[in-house]
Amino acid sequence: MFLSWHLKAQQAVLRGQILESETAIPLSDVLVRVGEKKTISSRNGEFIFPNLPKGKIQLTIQHQTFIPYSKEIDLQQDTSIIISLSSQPHQIEEVRIARNLSHRINTVRKESRQEAEGKNLGEMLSDIAGINTLKTGNNIVKPIINGHYGNRILILTQGIRHESQQWGLDHAPEIDPFAYERIQVIKHADALRYGADALGGLILLENPLSDENQGSSLSVNSGLNTNGREGYLHTLIRRKSGAFSVQGGLTAARSGNIRSAKYYLGNTGKADLHANMLSQYHKEKHQIAVLLTQFKTQTGIFQGAHIGNIDDIQQRIKLGRPIEQYHFSYTIGAPKQEIQHLLGKISYRYKWNSHTVLESNYSIQKNHRKEFDLRRVQSEETPMADMVLTSQQLEIVLKRGTSLLGIHGMLQVNNNTPGTGTTPFIPNFDNHSFAAFANHLFSFGKEEVQLGLRYDFKYFDAAGYRYDYDRRNDDGTIPQVLLKDRKTFNNLSGVVNSRYSITPFLSWNSTLSFAWRAPSANELYSEGLHHGTATYEIGDLNLRSEKATKWINGIHYNSNRFNLNAEMYGQLIKDYIYNKPSPKEFRQTIRGTFPIFRYSQADALFYGVDIDASLRLAQRWDYQLQYSFVHAKNLQDNSFFPNIPGDRLQQSLVFRINKHNENAHYLKLKHQFQRTQTRFEEGSDFDVPPPSYHLFDLIYSKSFALKEKRNLLFSIAAENLFNTEYKNYLDRLRYYAHSKGRNIAIKFNYSL
Repeated sequence: MFLSWHLKAQQAVLRGQILESETAIPLSDVLVRVGEKKTISSRNGEFIFPNLPKGKIQLTIQHQTFIPYSKEIDLQQDTSIIISLSSQPHQIEEVRIARNLSHRINTVRKESRQEAEGKNLGEMLSDIAGINTLKTGNNIVKPIINGHYGNRILILTQGIRHESQQWGLDHAPEIDPFAYERIQVIKHADALRYGADALGGLILLENPLSDENQGSSLSVNSGLNTNGREGYLHTLIRRKSGAFSVQGGLTAARSGNIRSAKYYLGNTGKADLHANMLSQYHKEKHQIAVLLTQFKTQTGIFQGAHIGNIDDIQQRIKLGRPIEQYHFSYTIGAPKQEIQHLLGKISYRYKWNSHTVLESNYSIQKNHRKEFDLRRVQSEETPMADMVLTSQQLEIVLKRGTSLLGIHGMLQVNNNTPGTGTTPFIPNFDNHSFAAFANHLFSFGKEEVQLGLRYDFKYFDAAGYRYDYDRRNDDGTIPQVLLKDRKTFNNLSGVVNSRYSITPFLSWNSTLSFAWRAPSANELYSEGLHHGTATYEIGDLNLRSEKATKWINGIHYNSNRFNLNAEMYGQLIKDYIYNKPSPKEFRQTIRGTFPIFRYSQADALFYGVDIDASLRLAQRWDYQLQYSFVHAKNLQDNSFFPNIPGDRLQQSLVFRINKHNENAHYLKLKHQFQRTQTRFEEGSDFDVPPPSYHLFDLIYSKSFALKEKRNLLFSIAAENLFNTEYKNYLDRLRYYAHSKGRNIAIKFNYSL
């Protein structure tokens, strides 16, 4: 026994992860050697060498696409290492050595990213366990994390909070996924660092510029989709010269009416034009970066959802499909949305020494949203809503070792542009906030503990006119009253995150967090027709802040053949705010009759499970599985909340045709099972949840190595292979129509 203990004391574990330097995407099937021992990196890019003798070891990494790597490591304790590899000479950089990886981050893998090119952000994230989507038709998609969406999810672009009119269910994030090479989802401790209102989690989008690559590069991504007859083109140019780096990208897309399995959906086309530019100067201790982006889109809203009277709307919901016959067209008429989002950011980073870094960021964003509806009097080119949201942010962060300290401030102004001929859906408002935060990571042998604390203060000042439906003027019209309101909110948030390595292959992670969220402008002040969702929404001035306690426990197992990440979570939210349907209420306006939704509050309990697993069945055969379910209970009346995802299972079988470079040539069959939402209260919605459904996709992908380091990637996919007719419970237009039918997607990616 003593001998066994003595031998164990002389041994240590080396574990690590291999990333692609340009994108930070995990690299699988990379050969890793320590002396005579060897292994292959897993699907997550991870490798493990248990029971290595303490002392100096030689680590070598080989892959035919990347330059070989070799480094001597003085192994004196259990150690984790993260390495970034590049295909260009001198592009192998050791990023970090630490005792353990403190938390799990879900990264959109390179393979999934390529398959989802041309899709929006929500659809691109949907392959991650626990991520669902809330839709308004097929072009407006919002991501859902553990049952939360909208203002309960933070989106960071290059370290800046994305600020837009995210309160609307039909307001998708104004993000061009082509502009960001690294897309990650964080559900754990680091989400608090960027905002206490991240009750669901954080979506992190970054586009790192390499400090090593010299010269120029070009990539062109193009694709065609048969459903909607869509075409898109994206170009990206990079240039690195000395200490200066710059890149610029342009994306254009156009599609027409979407077709369900059996009929066209009228006025469901879109037209996009996005641009971005990122420049960086990095010399010695100083780094300055400038980011400019433009997102511009015009999106049609299904015309069959805008109906004249109560009898018609009830008949349409009962029928569940449009009465009119639509044909294919690229024309986008009313109802529609036109959105432009502009972002400018400048950042400065000063590295005092190897342990201390000071960062400062200033950004300004302008979100201009126009919503058009069918008008009977004025021109349809006059918007029903014309809102401009301007946000300025300043952040200063000091990082020293495993400690972090920072402050964040925001000035935000929302103005409704006059001349629409309608009363604004939400009033003009000023929303100012200040926050201070701190974070520290402690290491105790095989265990890590991360502590975070944050204080937030918010100030709200709103003014606008509202209809008083309880009174009538002498001529029978409804009078308007001037609303003026000021509110302040403040609170503390905290998080404790612990990670313990049970074995070299198995680890346990636990996170306990306390967070809060102030009610947003629409929840407090909305009063009117929400054009995109074809609903009449009513806010509540007396809403209180949400206060949430969340506990996450996860088991993570990683080996060469099998990888498992399973998380269980429970979240208790006091005064949870939700948009409650009023099935017996309709509001008739001059533009039609619409169902009423009212913002309400109740104590809530969210709990669920997310599972992500992969298995190497045999040489060149892989199986992948993602499963998630979430329950959301109203604790006040023991009922279920609406708009919560049903159980979902997604699995895929992959045959790697090229045994020498498995990611370069493969055939994949994907299956998704969406269970009907059984956790539903009868009479609480305008229609019962749609039945369960199965969807199948078939994907073929092949990469070609051309002359002079040029590469071409070709892929073809049949989505909804069997043209299944189905409805998605989380589609706000499911009352009136079915979801998208079969689509053939063809993609070409060229790089040099």
